Amino acid sequence: MPLGTPGYPANTVTNGRYTNFGPRVGLAYALDSKTVIRSGFGIFYAYETYNSNPMAKNAPFNGSLVASNASGAAGYAAGVPVSVGFPANLPVLFPAAGTTFQLYQRAFPNPSANEWNFNIQRQISNHDTLSAAYVGQDGVHVLINPNINQAIPGLGAVASRRPYPNLSDGTLNCTCANSSFNSLQLSYIHRIASGLDFQGAYTYAHSIDNSSGNTNGVAIQNPANLELYRGNSDFDVRHNLVLSWSYELPFGHGRQFAGSAHGVLQQAIGGWRLNSIDTFQTGSPFTPVMTTSLLNSGSVTQWPNRIGSGTLSNPTINKWFDPTAFVSPGSYNYGDSGRNILFGPGTKEFDLSLFKEFPFNESKSRHLQFRAEAFNVFNTPQFNNPNASIGNAAVATITSAGSPLLFQRTSREIQLALKLYW
Repeated sequence: MPLGTPGYPANTVTNGRYTNFGPRVGLAYALDSKTVIRSGFGIFYAYETYNSNPMAKNAPFNGSLVASNASGAAGYAAGVPVSVGFPANLPVLFPAAGTTFQLYQRAFPNPSANEWNFNIQRQISNHDTLSAAYVGQDGVHVLINPNINQAIPGLGAVASRRPYPNLSDGTLNCTCANSSFNSLQLSYIHRIASGLDFQGAYTYAHSIDNSSGNTNGVAIQNPANLELYRGNSDFDVRHNLVLSWSYELPFGHGRQFAGSAHGVLQQAIGGWRLNSIDTFQTGSPFTPVMTTSLLNSGSVTQWPNRIGSGTLSNPTINKWFDPTAFVSPGSYNYGDSGRNILFGPGTKEFDLSLFKEFPFNESKSRHLQFRAEAFNVFNTPQFNNPNASIGNAAVATITSAGSPLLFQRTSREIQLALKLYW
């Protein structure tokens, strides 16, 4: 029975789950003294967490009570103080008509992932190692929240076209979505030689699903057919290159300095180390939607019809994609444009740090470390996704940067610190 139809088998009580089987298996085989093959498979489980119990948040057992008090210069004298408490006539039950509600499928299995990998690692020299891996994952029983009381598009009052006309929107908590992830992962490691330690990792990956879990992606247009919602995952990043390196500057302990100023030079310029993490990745996907929905189905997002690719050969922040490739599907029609079909700006960020050691003894077991760290040291703008509302005057433009607000994809951040090793 499709979602959104009367009698859909759901309940506020869920069955227990007693068959979660999580095997792990791994294999490592040395082809020769410098080449190793590794492979593994496992099934992993998760659980959904909530700050409170959403099963109990439906009318008539849950609702809102608004208590008004006197206000204004003339009314404060007649105001009721907090010490009096709440009104004695608190409602025992709340009216259910026209309220939103949520429910759970009775069968509510834990989200799980089947993961596997195959890796070949080769030692090139005493300092260098190269590896190539295929990593895959199938997500099963992924959480999705369709509106099972969404009105069928059409003329007339919205409530009359709902499966349950006496109620408003109904959120179904259902672990009935799935996902698929496949990737090629390459890494190169250069261990310390002449003071340099380097590691590079490149990933070419593709993740698709019909729900990315508890993310803030675009709303479901047609809950009666969740397969139409299948597309690139909200977190799908196709290319990702990360370079990390650390270089010990050629001055300091164990190195020779001319003249009697050896001790001064040791303290002034010895023990410095330069580190960097450099990130280059393509952007995250987004979904074009209509600014104004013509579905007449309540608060439902309408997708446009797609008549072109929408991509531009030279996108700018003033026009990141071609909005003329998307048109209105008209009144009471679902749009045929897909979910997460376009990609936003990527990331190019250099994080740099400089460390200095001040040893207290010859073995350096006790020392003071000075740290200067700069995130996005060149202050490169990390632009966010563009306005994707078709019909909006600002469509296709980018007006913000630096999300999420962490030490990644942010404007330049500099911090200084002292760390004592004792």
